[in-house]
Amino acid sequence: MKTAGIWGLIITIIVLIPVGLGFNWYHSNYGTTAYYTQITTKGERKTGKDDSGKAYVYYHYSQPGYSDNGAKKDLSFDSVLPRSLKMGAYLKVGYNDKRQQVINWEKVNHKDVPKAALNKIN
Repeated sequence: MKTAGIWGLIITIIVLIPVGLGFNWYHSNYGTTAYYTQITTKGERKTGKDDSGKAYVYYHYSQPGYSDNGAKKDLSFDSVLPRSLKMGAYLKVGYNDKRQQVINWEKVNHKDVPKAALNKIN
């Protein structure tokens, strides 16, 4: 019975170490810290080409964002919408510290912006 318990423990360790390392790697490369910002400019209109050579329009934004506790971070991100983002819209921006870039963003309601961030934005 002791041998089965030891083998069970060894197998558990062998499985948990790679899972833990994989989680840590994923979180450091794709995990984000939330920052909030409000669109105050029309963004910089740019053009690019996709893999097939077809041209497309996107908009680049550089502006400050604020965390849940009001800490400031200068953010730089793109929107591939064929128009600029709506003036006055609030965004929740996911920033990855290791990669030092915005990973994602989404529009949020005014009421969903934390008070500390909202005070800094306004």
